[in-house]
Amino acid sequence: MKVRCWLGWLLILTSLSAVSQGAEYSIESPSGELAVVVDDERGLHFSVEAYDQILMERSTLGLAFKEGVTLGPSAVVIETETAQHEGHWDNAFGQRRYVADNWRQLSLTLKQTGSQDRVFGLIIRVFDNGIAFRYDLPQESGLGDFVLTDELTEFRFADDYPCWIGEQSECAENIYPHLKLSNIQSGRSDKPYRCVLPLLVQTPVGVVAVAESDLIDWAGMALTGTGTSAVKVTLATRGDGNGKVVSSVSRMSPWRVLMIGRKAVDLVDSDLIATLATPCQLDDVGWIKPGVSAWDAWWTGVNPHDPRKHTGVNARGTTESHKEYIDLAADMGWQYQLMDWYWYEDMWSGKGDFSKVSKGIDITELMAYAKAKGVRLLIWANSVTVRSVGIEKSLRQFADMGFAGVKIDFLNSDSQETVQYSQEIVATAAKYQLLINFHGMHAPTGFARTYPNYITQEGVLGNEYYKLPGNKCTPRHTVTLPFTRGLLGPMDFTPGGFLNCAPEDFKITSPTQVIGTRAQQLAMTVIYPSPLQVFCDSPKNYRGQPGIEFLRDIPTVWDETEVLQGEVGQFIAMARRFGDRWYLAAMGGDEAKNLKLPLTFLADGDWTLQRFSDNIESDDYKSVVRSTETVNAQTVLSLSLKAAGGFAAILTKN
Repeated sequence: MKVRCWLGWLLILTSLSAVSQGAEYSIESPSGELAVVVDDERGLHFSVEAYDQILMERSTLGLAFKEGVTLGPSAVVIETETAQHEGHWDNAFGQRRYVADNWRQLSLTLKQTGSQDRVFGLIIRVFDNGIAFRYDLPQESGLGDFVLTDELTEFRFADDYPCWIGEQSECAENIYPHLKLSNIQSGRSDKPYRCVLPLLVQTPVGVVAVAESDLIDWAGMALTGTGTSAVKVTLATRGDGNGKVVSSVSRMSPWRVLMIGRKAVDLVDSDLIATLATPCQLDDVGWIKPGVSAWDAWWTGVNPHDPRKHTGVNARGTTESHKEYIDLAADMGWQYQLMDWYWYEDMWSGKGDFSKVSKGIDITELMAYAKAKGVRLLIWANSVTVRSVGIEKSLRQFADMGFAGVKIDFLNSDSQETVQYSQEIVATAAKYQLLINFHGMHAPTGFARTYPNYITQEGVLGNEYYKLPGNKCTPRHTVTLPFTRGLLGPMDFTPGGFLNCAPEDFKITSPTQVIGTRAQQLAMTVIYPSPLQVFCDSPKNYRGQPGIEFLRDIPTVWDETEVLQGEVGQFIAMARRFGDRWYLAAMGGDEAKNLKLPLTFLADGDWTLQRFSDNIESDDYKSVVRSTETVNAQTVLSLSLKAAGGFAAILTKN
């Protein structure tokens, strides 16, 4: 490693005057395994070292503003400061209760020379599992009220490595194809192709995921290709066409994040995105209750109580069908039931009114029925209606009606205005103690830590795509998600489809089918992170079915997580603990898979393991083999997964 700017283990070191232009400045992780090197020779650049090898070559840094102001191309370091932190934060809504927060930081003060000299900053924070940096725009920059038109940041890898990156999508409902860095699409210079984060790159040194964190009142970040081993940052354009970000100093950009591990499985349970986000802004989070929700008749596409017999994507709930889903939630120990679209009139027009309830829905009756059953109701709303009615009025109305939370749909952008709008909704909802679940949403950036009532979100191509023409929810996709979209935060995939079929037998029907075994759908409920899990299928398809007992009283937040094995797009196996129970889950992709899983995560003594396994002897993908055995920390568990198969188990201490 190069000479480091940190000196010993002091918490904050005094400022050091910079040396001549062309110098290098470095900072390394607490373990010394990761390091960032910044230089100001002919512009501002950074490179990354990992495990004593070059991970990322000299890459451009900088920002461009309206009226020709650019920070970076002739910047000189004039001052440095280092800091260090060692601690943890408490996460009641994630995949482990106590999250390590150990880092070293290098803050650079820079002067951009030109017709008017400007001062700005670059902050670099290095963890043992990743690196992050952000731009600092202080009063001294002289930018005042500014319009950001472009970000010059690039990530230049040492070679044309294999990678996975999201396809262009307004709402991050996309697949993550496997390709080379040079094959990432670029688009036109005036309209770059915006590939959805994260970018996962397999290098000879290790695995890197490029992402962002702490996106607050800024434009969302995507990546565009260059035809080489480098990718460039591209920001969402404002809806009014006025650049990318309109703001005033002092401001900081979101963090640009490199999650780093020796293998892809090292990233799967990373908390880095949340750790970098602004800490919780709520004084009281006791009212925020994670849990499971039954859905309604929309997903299955059949409602026998609907007199007009709407099916498929036009299906909807009625008072009687909602009661059946409420009964299911109560019987299964689930906390919520979700009433989805078509419950109010004119939901598409932009002139909708939440007080004009559709025929066939009695909110007052349903609220009383759910309360008597110990279930709370969630409600769907079109974001267009929320905007036209007003955020404050809409959310106050939902709270007065007695709803526990709102699923707000069709945001379909990560422009600065949409980011502002969504964050205002979440903050206002907290005043009324409402949970928020955004659909048609960009990928998460840690804001659920800042406002934990932002209980989950979409921004994922999930089970709903089994209803839609051109279904892309393939076995390869579902086992790629833990290594891509799942790295960023909660995802409302809506698992739990019980009309299971082999890939070659799948077709779009009502009621809705899913590709893969019953055990795979069970495994998803553990592997896919979401403090609110919305289980998609109907009471008719759940009741009395093999595997249903795994879903009874299932937790959705965890005290501890262990990722056991996995390969991107092929298989994954993990264990999560809640209290004194462990949940073990595995998923496979296109091919059958045999796994051997050491249970070394278990505490001493004997444990009872309840299996829910694929039936290898049967062609029926709905079939589940259930068995019980005694295991301990020395046990090596043998699993056999069918193609698009899975495994789920509950372990309790004897």
